[in-house]
Amino acid sequence: MQTAASISIIPRIAASLVALLGAAGSARWACAEQAAGVEEAREALGREGFPWYDKQEDALKPVHVSEPWDLPQGSKTNFSFGVSGWEWLMFAAFVAVLAVVIWLLIKAYLNREETLSTAGSHRLKQTAVDDAARIEALPFRIRRGDIDLLAEARRLYEEGKYGEAIIYLFSYQLVEMDRRQVIRLAKGKTNRQYLRDLRRLPPLRTLVERSMIAFEEVFFGGHTLDRSRFETVWLQLGQFNALVAGQAPA
Repeated sequence: MQTAASISIIPRIAASLVALLGAAGSARWACAEQAAGVEEAREALGREGFPWYDKQEDALKPVHVSEPWDLPQGSKTNFSFGVSGWEWLMFAAFVAVLAVVIWLLIKAYLNREETLSTAGSHRLKQTAVDDAARIEALPFRIRRGDIDLLAEARRLYEEGKYGEAIIYLFSYQLVEMDRRQVIRLAKGKTNRQYLRDLRRLPPLRTLVERSMIAFEEVFFGGHTLDRSRFETVWLQLGQFNALVAGQAPA
């Protein structure tokens, strides 16, 4: 009986052993497959070079990410945009220096304009004084006062007063030649003496002589001067000015 019972148990034990061996084999196969998967994942992470994976330690490592700008403590709306206090201070100093430079340039320009204006005013006053002295030195008398001789000659010409116009035109020529230092006006000198002073300048002497003759016919002779005779002198005014300017000292 015991022998038979023992014999009947043997197959069940064998079956149990087979089952256990199978289960152990399956477990080892599963572990081997899992280990292979882990190794493949490790190789993939190391090959791709992820910044958060430490290949040597086979572990995660921290990643430092900088903020786009710093927010001051206690403020949610005052953004600095990555600019430090020193940079703002340097920028403010640059703006201040630039403003001072611009102000100095404007001030210098205004001072220069004022100086030029003052100098121009002084020159005009001095010219008026000098012209008055020249008019006083003419060998004849004309209306005194602060007067533009050429403008007065043009005005009388446009009004048809050719006899009066030639007086102011010839006076302008004498004064202009003295201003340009071509002749020297002096009291007591006559028109003929001024012509002799121009003998070294024949073209200019010819123009002045033509004006002088027309002037003397009106001023001393009391003759009437017609338009064509006056215009013969008037239309040569540009040539006269060019010749006088060409003889002026540099």
